[in-house]
Amino acid sequence: MALILGPADADKTVDVGPPNPALDAGDVAALFGTSDLTLLYKSNYEGPEEGSYQSFYSTSFTGDPNNAVISWDGPDYIVCPECYLVVKDGNEPQYLFNIGSWNGQDVLDLQGFYPNRGAISHVAIFGKSVPVQVPEPGTLGLLGLGILGMLTIRRKLQKSA
Repeated sequence: MALILGPADADKTVDVGPPNPALDAGDVAALFGTSDLTLLYKSNYEGPEEGSYQSFYSTSFTGDPNNAVISWDGPDYIVCPECYLVVKDGNEPQYLFNIGSWNGQDVLDLQGFYPNRGAISHVAIFGKSVPVQVPEPGTLGLLGLGILGMLTIRRKLQKSA
């Protein structure tokens, strides 16, 4: 599945004119009337990825780039009751999307940004993330053996009483 987003789908547009500074977590929180947002993932065009989930997502840029695809690589993923996506160009308006209904695993397909007048410089996801922990198989095995051992001891104590 993919969540397809374009400029017309934006919940907010910010145009501060050149130079166009990147919005940070506090800026995005103020624009949406919330607080305590953090940078979860950011991908710069031809640059490094950032954020606490940088190892779990990748972004491919196409076009000028006017398009981007954010893909989940796993194993952890973003789960957030509040998530916001920012699509930025160096001199054009920044587009902000409330993606709180996104499940963190579907592809974010960004299409048609800044045609014939600019390019995507970076994409960023801010939010109040709820960490998803995937238990290790060895941990589950140890837990099962522990429970089995306790049941065995209990059964022996009941027989001897």
